[in-house]
Amino acid sequence: MRHGDVFRFERGDRLWGQGDPAESVIAICTGAVKTVREWPNDKGMIVDLVFRGGVAGIEAALSHARRPTSCLALSSGRAVRVSIGQLRQLVAEDLEVSHALLKAAVRAQLGFADRIDEIQLGPVEQRLARVLLRLGDEVGLRDSRGIFVPVALSRGDLADLVGCRVETTIRIMTKWQRGEVVDTQREGIVLKDRAALEEICCA
Repeated sequence: MRHGDVFRFERGDRLWGQGDPAESVIAICTGAVKTVREWPNDKGMIVDLVFRGGVAGIEAALSHARRPTSCLALSSGRAVRVSIGQLRQLVAEDLEVSHALLKAAVRAQLGFADRIDEIQLGPVEQRLARVLLRLGDEVGLRDSRGIFVPVALSRGDLADLVGCRVETTIRIMTKWQRGEVVDTQREGIVLKDRAALEEICCA
């Protein structure tokens, strides 16, 4: 906040495109963004979801880097943009910043390994349950309804997260809603029966 520029974004905003020069990192204050690996004639794959307190665009720490993914806003929110020059100065002057960047890089590597499992390992229903449980652990808020994930993920977003057709996520989510396993709301998804999702993961 002290060294960057605060800006706001709205759902659907493209914060940068794949192949753009990596000129800054952003720290998410409120809201959420997704990074997407795009392919010709294909909508691509969601590589990561970044929520409040997370950092996106860590590749800017490398000289002359290009963006390996596009970054799109999943919701309205606020973030801090730190330029390459500011970032290098901070790293040189503040050991805490270096530690934070290292943590972000490690998190990205571990998260990518999890994403491979979520896309490839097991049937679609199992993969979708695994994704929802992870999101519940990362950003879920417990209340009387269950675990509320405060991100309005579309059926298309869910399909991209697990590597399947949109029609498949519609069918699975409809079945889970009827069984009171989950509930989709305008502001996000409620995990009403975590035990049922865990059982699906272990099936």
